Amino acid sequence: MKSIYLDIMEKSLSAYSHERISDYLDRVKRHGLTEHGFPRLGANMGILIAYGRCQELKDVFIEIMDICLDEMPRKIAANDFSVREVCCLLILLEGKNVVSVEKLEVWKKKIASFDPWRLYSMVVNDKRDFFGNWALFAAVSEYMRGVCCGIDTSEFVDWQLPSQIANLDSNHMYQDDPPFANHMVYDIMPRLLMTFLLSAGYSGRYAKRIEQALDHTVDLTLKMQSVTGELAFGGRSNQFLHNTAMLISYFELEAARLAKKGDTEKAGELKAAAALATKNLLFDLQLTPISHIKNRYDVSTEIGCEKYGYFDKYMITIASNIYMGAMFADEGITASELSNKESGYIISTSEHFHKTFLSAGGYMIELDTRADFHYDANGLGRVHKKDCPSSICLSTPFSPHPNYVIEGENPSAMSICCFCEKDGKTLVGAEHYAEYTLLSGESDNQSARAVFDVQLSDDILIKEEYSVTENGVHMTLSGAENIGLMLPVFEFDGSVYTKIALTKNTVTVYYRGSRCIYCFDGELSSDFTYYYNRNGRYRVYKSTSKRMSITLEKE
Repeated sequence: MKSIYLDIMEKSLSAYSHERISDYLDRVKRHGLTEHGFPRLGANMGILIAYGRCQELKDVFIEIMDICLDEMPRKIAANDFSVREVCCLLILLEGKNVVSVEKLEVWKKKIASFDPWRLYSMVVNDKRDFFGNWALFAAVSEYMRGVCCGIDTSEFVDWQLPSQIANLDSNHMYQDDPPFANHMVYDIMPRLLMTFLLSAGYSGRYAKRIEQALDHTVDLTLKMQSVTGELAFGGRSNQFLHNTAMLISYFELEAARLAKKGDTEKAGELKAAAALATKNLLFDLQLTPISHIKNRYDVSTEIGCEKYGYFDKYMITIASNIYMGAMFADEGITASELSNKESGYIISTSEHFHKTFLSAGGYMIELDTRADFHYDANGLGRVHKKDCPSSICLSTPFSPHPNYVIEGENPSAMSICCFCEKDGKTLVGAEHYAEYTLLSGESDNQSARAVFDVQLSDDILIKEEYSVTENGVHMTLSGAENIGLMLPVFEFDGSVYTKIALTKNTVTVYYRGSRCIYCFDGELSSDFTYYYNRNGRYRVYKSTSKRMSITLEKE
């Protein structure tokens, strides 16, 4: 897999034309170092050059590194992230004959002289109660600075770590924005950093506590992975390709860690999960033009991106994230069958992440029951089928006022959810006032089932029943009058239009060699409203049906 991970790094770097790199270099020369995308670009160039790739970039790589190692100690420019990446590069360059021995020694002396207490953006102090994941990035960067330069950095590392362990919830998932607006990306990335820290040799004061936390979350993380190989939806930085690279590295490092402990069975499952995520990432990277996000809009539109989620920073982050897996992947582990992608199960996170997942027969659904409406919505926000495009049904819900760019405006929050007509108003299960209570859940080898109460108002209570089998996803409503289902139908990914076929009791969507079929027994509204998420444009219809099934299949 290591060669494939280097291929992914090279593909990520290939998205930067020589002109784009030159423009980026010129901007930094004019304005100085302002963020971590620039040293990240340089570090990944150097890594690929060290492996005999991208040799034509050697001169510009050296120029970038010279600038970064001069600028980083003078400017707090997200060094929390980039020191680790630069140190990993410098460690790799030893004996590689990429730069002269003298040049490498100059770079190492510069980085050895950095003062950690002034270098990083988030240094733990007594002025605040909460320190987010940047503090963990800083700890890992400082540990790698010690490895790279042969110096003792344990004082700073162990100063930072208690604040990060304190952010773990009852399932040992990482809370980056407590108490309830937590983000799935910012759970996995800190746990990847923790396992990276152990992989790199950390055995300090908090090593045992970190290992206990990692042991506790392995099964949950495997089951939260989509049947398509992707990270769960939810919160900031969602639907970017670097998240899949991050997930790959997490699975690789955890596989290697557990194999060393003798748990070859779990290591095999983790290796298979990494392979599934790799398949997903390789599919996205072969699409043209290349993009850093899971839609096909021109990257200049920034559709799907937060302000910080721009191409120059997040495209190369794919390479940074996958390199952690390349560093420590154990090629001797045999991937096992991912039985949890076929056998039925239902799991829920803690209330801090407010998610429930059901999976069986190659299908998986994900519900959010207390959404952060800056990014998401309540209700059924994801329906995936193994080997089918993830956006053909729904991969992430619709925020009413998203903190990221969309093509148009969303009239409200939206998902696949119930609605009720009362006094001339439509109350929708995707909205903030919808209160979800999981009443029961059960699973066996062939199916997973869950029942929720959805309180839409003081006097409107709807029961939602979900069943997932190899025959599809089935949803049933009961409990109130004048109820039905809201149905988002995928229309446009930013480049390609789907084909949508409507009959009295079915909607069929054709996209990239697959089809998604919605079957219901009520009336479908004759009109629809456009909604937009990070993946593209959807039509939202109403159906008076109290029962619906969703099946996805290859054409």
